[in-house]
Amino acid sequence: MVSLPAARDPGKIRSLQRVTSADGFFLICALDHLSDFQELLAPDPDKVDYAMTVAAKIELVRALSPEVSAFLLDPRYGLAPALASRALPGSVGLMASIEDEGYNGAAAARETRFRAGWGTRKMKAMGVDTCKLLWFYRPESAVAEHQRQVVRDLAAECASLSLPLVVEPIWYPLPGEDASSAAWKAKRIEGIVASAHEANGYGVDMLKVEFPGDVGTEEGRAAALDACRRLDGGISVPWVILSAGVGYADFRTQVEIACKAGASGFLAGRSIWRDAASTHDPAKKAAAQKDAAGRLAELASITRKHGRPYVPALEPAAVAQTYPEFWYAGWQN
Repeated sequence: MVSLPAARDPGKIRSLQRVTSADGFFLICALDHLSDFQELLAPDPDKVDYAMTVAAKIELVRALSPEVSAFLLDPRYGLAPALASRALPGSVGLMASIEDEGYNGAAAARETRFRAGWGTRKMKAMGVDTCKLLWFYRPESAVAEHQRQVVRDLAAECASLSLPLVVEPIWYPLPGEDASSAAWKAKRIEGIVASAHEANGYGVDMLKVEFPGDVGTEEGRAAALDACRRLDGGISVPWVILSAGVGYADFRTQVEIACKAGASGFLAGRSIWRDAASTHDPAKKAAAQKDAAGRLAELASITRKHGRPYVPALEPAAVAQTYPEFWYAGWQN
């Protein structure tokens, strides 16, 4: 069997190319939200059904596709509808989440829960370019080793399919911790950096990270830039910043800081399209969708100005050495 490093796996190369822009940036809209998305669709969320949710996702995908390199979608409401309706153009990449809502275990010992009836082989079969894992992780928790093994096993499974794996580490409070305290917030920043470094060692292909800090003050922004640089210095894969539902103005600043430190883009959800999903008047909805598209365009401009493009390439001589003649005969056997 031909053994190729992850960065030289031709299937992964092609998939990562499809979710980046032509100039090598990850300009991605996250629309894999479930109940929190439905809660925006009507004054009474109990009246929001499957068909309404699907229609809303199709509408947003169609409206925002011109401004993104890829979408992150869920299998329950987003993937098949976006493809079958042709709302998602063939030129736009496709990421899919593998996890279900919530988690197994107590809040203090969160275990990532996979969606039943779904998995990497089905992703690959329907043309998904990358698999995304939400990874609850505290190294001192009782389930830390279980969570580490989740990433190791999934990375191996994805490698067997030449399917890139994107991991999203999430830092959360343990019993007795006050998440509003300055001490906890400082510990969280270091945890975000350390979790990215650790995940990097488990065979992942890309990281989707929380912003390590705050942008409310000049001092906070400087500290966040330092944290982002330390995060970048300890990983060997491309990374993007997630929005976590913060206000758009703050997220725009976060993207700039992260990109100055080495990020290659963003993977943003509610900070972009919350108003477009929650506005129910047709005329106002059209304006909100236009605003959402404008936000994505602005973030893309910031990313291109400050970010690090992900455009790995081999010289012809190195290509011949990496892929000797008839390399494919033993590849993925």
